[in-house]
Amino acid sequence: MKKIIYVLSCLLILAGLGISIGGEVPRPSDTMSPEQLASVWYDIEYSRFARDYKNYNTFILIDRDGAKRERKAVRARIILNNKEIDYKDYAVFFSPASIRGVAMLTWTYLKPDKEREQWLYLPSMRKARRSSPSEDDENALGTVLTYEEISTWKPQHETYSLKGIKQFEGYTTIFDGARYYSEEPCFVLEAFPKRKNAVRSKRTFWLRKQDGCCLFQEVFDKNGKIYKTLFRKFDEFGEKKYPATVLVEAKDLRTGDSTIIRCDKIVFDSGMDETEFTIEQLQRMKW
Repeated sequence: MKKIIYVLSCLLILAGLGISIGGEVPRPSDTMSPEQLASVWYDIEYSRFARDYKNYNTFILIDRDGAKRERKAVRARIILNNKEIDYKDYAVFFSPASIRGVAMLTWTYLKPDKEREQWLYLPSMRKARRSSPSEDDENALGTVLTYEEISTWKPQHETYSLKGIKQFEGYTTIFDGARYYSEEPCFVLEAFPKRKNAVRSKRTFWLRKQDGCCLFQEVFDKNGKIYKTLFRKFDEFGEKKYPATVLVEAKDLRTGDSTIIRCDKIVFDSGMDETEFTIEQLQRMKW
């Protein structure tokens, strides 16, 4: 009986901290620390409340002159949350033909001090290259998003300061010209990287007060100047109303380049198998 009470007490504590438990979507609260708020967003961004996730999407790459290129891709993730592995994640391009099969595979571990493992697979070379954490600030897959912003960020990578609850002024998208989330109350976090070689000095997280979804980010260089912005639009899916990003717009203010990611189809809990998340399996798949 004492053991049951102890387990229930632990579950209640975790729920109070906003940590995802067995399919429950975490929620922010006014009593949370900045670190706890960042963890809520981490659970949402990497769908850690689900068993698995798959997203068919369109990348729209826009250069400073307004020229556009489109790429089709699929992103998939299996959440293991076992003794060692947190989740495994891949992204694969299947259009245009020139980049079909180009893939990025990431294994993320539960231990904060254990570095993620990541491989980039190039079909033209028929081999995978392991990427180093030192490459996290580099732009990934031809976008203005870094490897860290796409797949390797963890809350433990930064220290946080809560700047208060503020009204988000809204964002007008390049994609459809609509303005989203005007006057939405948000927890505003400032995040400072622990990595000494990080390109940025800090970034902000605008976490929507009602659910912890990150609507907007500003990234600052070493001189304190904003050099990148990221906007996300969200929707809910299925009976459990799982939150997921349906649109991303990232702008590099230094180059004038932008990346739009439109999510065309999102599926949760489809019964994916861990064996799909290996380089050997990605090599065998027909895209």
